[in-house]
Amino acid sequence: MEMKKIWLFALLMLVSIGLSAQKIKFEKTTHQFGTLEKGDPAEYTFTFTNITEEPIKLSRVKASCGCTTPSWPREEVAPGAKGEIKVKYNSNRIGKFTKTITVNVDAADRPTILYIKGNVNPGQPNDNVNFPQKSGNLAFDKTVINIGVLDSDKTKDVNFKVKNLGPFPVNFLSDIDKEIMFDVEPTPSGLTPGSVGAIKVKIDGSKFISYGSFSKTITLYTDDKSQKDKSLTITGSIKKVFSAEELAAMPNIKFENTNYVGGVVLEGEKVNVAYKFTNTGKEPLIIESVKASCGCTASAPKDKVIQPGATSEIQATFDSRGRRGTQRKSITVRSNDPDNPSVVLRLNVEVEQDPFHQNNIGPSVPRK
Repeated sequence: MEMKKIWLFALLMLVSIGLSAQKIKFEKTTHQFGTLEKGDPAEYTFTFTNITEEPIKLSRVKASCGCTTPSWPREEVAPGAKGEIKVKYNSNRIGKFTKTITVNVDAADRPTILYIKGNVNPGQPNDNVNFPQKSGNLAFDKTVINIGVLDSDKTKDVNFKVKNLGPFPVNFLSDIDKEIMFDVEPTPSGLTPGSVGAIKVKIDGSKFISYGSFSKTITLYTDDKSQKDKSLTITGSIKKVFSAEELAAMPNIKFENTNYVGGVVLEGEKVNVAYKFTNTGKEPLIIESVKASCGCTASAPKDKVIQPGATSEIQATFDSRGRRGTQRKSITVRSNDPDNPSVVLRLNVEVEQDPFHQNNIGPSVPRK
């Protein structure tokens, strides 16, 4: 029995020692860059949390070689708070790599080892292929990026690659001509002859004042003796995203039925359809436009403005003159409903020839 107590005490001591040694916890300790081209920016941020009940301080962070450069917070990290260790790798070295970063914490029994891995390709030797957009002594892989559609509550990161083709160093100045929706960071801030960097741009959808398509220019200033100003363009479209509270307060168009199936009609007859709807929102609903898919269908809203809770209808008339067979027509209704700004109404009928008016001769009359 005494021996069991001794073993239990020893086990508890080992667990206690292990817990006391671990003062920070990383979200991940290994990052795989994958395949890089020579000169590509290679940077990653390791995030950690102070899991103790006391402030901790990183006493030393050391990379396994000079090709890897770490940066870390010098101040204390409060209990439960997060910290970051940024690691840059010099990708001018060709081939596979595995590098370590040793992280020491004051009063910790053992360090934490971080790993970065990847493979660097030699890249294309022809700069005219990789960097076709020349601007003074610098050349860019591209000067225009289209980001597609970005929601107003999201951000997006893009990179412009740049290379110094000149005989002298070129530095990016801190002054950058940009609008508030962009954060721009040249990495590195200076390029030695032949070196490659990137212009990192973060686009913040929440800082756009207007929505829809946009085209914005960013101007970077350098000490390039050949051409100081460098212009980059970002295009795309911003889609407004409403919160649940905003949507609840907005107008809402709700149709009883958006698909009318009329069966068989005789050529020359007109088909009249009323698509009824209700404004189930809390603000007035405005019908901005009603457009039919062809001239054979006329459509119009009964009301242009529909108050909350009120009902109305879209009146449509299909003229079957000159039409034969299956007819599928559509009417597009646009309104200020942010959740359903465009609703398509459909009309389907089968047009048959009138047997009593074939060739406009009327019904046959027996001879006397």
